[in-house]
Formats: sequence, structure tokens, C-alpha cells
Amino acid sequence: MEGLINIKKYFDYIKRKFILNNYYTSTLKKGKNLQAALLDFAFTVVTVIAISGIMIYWITEEIFLALATAVVLGMAYIFLMVLWNRRIRRNKILRINENIADSEIIREITRKDNREFQLYIKDILEKFYKTTFYEYNRYIDFVGEINGEMYGLKCLKSSMDAKVSYKELEFFMKEMNEKNIKEGIIVTNSYFSDDLKEKTEYLLIDFNQIKAMLKEIGSYPTQKDVEDLIIAKYDNRKSMLKEKFTSKGRDKVLKFTMLGIVLIIYSRFVSYEMYYRLIGFASVGIGLILAIYNIAKYIEGRRKEV
Repeated sequence: MEGLINIKKYFDYIKRKFILNNYYTSTLKKGKNLQAALLDFAFTVVTVIAISGIMIYWITEEIFLALATAVVLGMAYIFLMVLWNRRIRRNKILRINENIADSEIIREITRKDNREFQLYIKDILEKFYKTTFYEYNRYIDFVGEINGEMYGLKCLKSSMDAKVSYKELEFFMKEMNEKNIKEGIIVTNSYFSDDLKEKTEYLLIDFNQIKAMLKEIGSYPTQKDVEDLIIAKYDNRKSMLKEKFTSKGRDKVLKFTMLGIVLIIYSRFVSYEMYYRLIGFASVGIGLILAIYNIAKYIEGRRKEV
């Protein structure tokens, strides 16, 4: 029993690796899946071997020498390309994973309202600075002590393409002066305008700094987290395709096919037998065409599901 469990785990591992490799290859090759990329590589290797063999045979007029040398050159080409692509691919996959992780963080922040965003930032800063922030008033969201200095904290949630300007923080600045709080932290999930950077000495934390803090406190999505997201996306798309294929598509196929069969049977009992029979066969034909079309769309969707 334990052996069967181990075999299942091994096949699950292979399946997971295949899905991930297919996703990364499709992303890197702009739509080409793993099979297509391997076919392209195989074609390139065969081309290298063929050209090398022809050139060497043309020089030496020795068929066996040409074949042997061409095969050796082909193997050397494969070895060098695998080493080169492995290094390049690893770096590109790291960038892909970081983009996915960034998108997940952005999606998480987007789902939060202003109050939830304030508490989210408060939690990050407390873990990062190993301190506690307390709610303050309308214009200063929180206050807390960092390295013996009192800091006022302002959190501003906006769209990712927006830039926080100095004008949006006038009341915060005024309140900080009135309360005689010397140090301040301004946090946004987007970025800051140049005028704000020039006019304040407060600590400005934008999306990039939030990312860095999340990595520091261990809350940034790990490689396994990203891979789980890719697998989940694959499973969801697979379920949607299967549901679409087995519900609407199947219903239409059954309706046209059953209608055709009924018309063919009914044609034997009416005056216009040929007319009803033709319509019946046409309906069955439409059902078959829809069935073939749905199967083709399902197969195509499976190929693109990651």
C-alpha cells in the first residue's frame, strides 16, 4: 500500500513539473507550449547535423566521417544549448515568479478598503520595525516609536497608476506640526510624485518598499506559493473547460441529434417522407459537427490551459 502511495506521489510530482514547465515555456515563448518548443529545438538540432554533415562530406568525401562528425557536433550543440538555456531560463523564471507574486500582492491590496489597507500596512510596519503603532486621529492614522523617536503614520490607498502628491497630504503635514511630531512615515500602494519627494523629509514607502518589507518579514509569496498559484490556475481552467464541454456543448449536440432521429423516424408516417428525412439527416449532421467542434475546442483549451 505504501508503495502505491509513493508511486502516486511520484506521478503527481511529474505532473506538477510538466504543468509548471509548460506554463513557463508558454510564457517565455509567447504562447508556444512545451511540446512545440521541444519540436523547434529538435528541428534546429537536425538542421545543424544535416548542414554539418553535408559540409564535411563536401570537404572530405568520406560519408562515415561526415556522419560521425556531424553527430558529435550535434551532441555538442545540444550540450552547450542546454547549459546556456538553463542559466537564462532560470533567471527568466525568477522574473516571471516575481511578476506573479507582485500581481498577487496587488490583487490582495485592491480587494481591501481604506480601513483594511491601513491595518494591513500597520501590521507590516510593526513586524518590520518590531514595534507597536497606535491609532491616533483623523489625519494621522497611527503613531508609534521607532528607535526612541515618535513617528506619525499616514496610509494612502490609490490605483497603481496614480502618484501621491503633496497636496493630498496637506492636512497630515499640518496636524504633524500642530502635534509637534517630528518624524513621519507616508505609505502608499502606488508611488509618489516628484514634488512630494522634494518638499518633505518624511520617510516615503511606495509599492517597491512594501515588497522589500514583505520579503524581509517573510510575508512575500515564496516560489512554492507562486507554483501553487500556477497549478491552481491550471486546475480552475481545466474545470471550466470540462464543465463547458460537458454542459452547454453536450446539450446542443444531444438536441440536434435527437431532433434528427425523431424526424427520420417520423418521415415514414407522413406524405413528404424525403423532405423530413433530409431535414433529419441535416440535424444529425449539425449535431456531429458541433460534437467535433466542441472536442476540438476542448483539446485546444487543454493545450493553452497554462
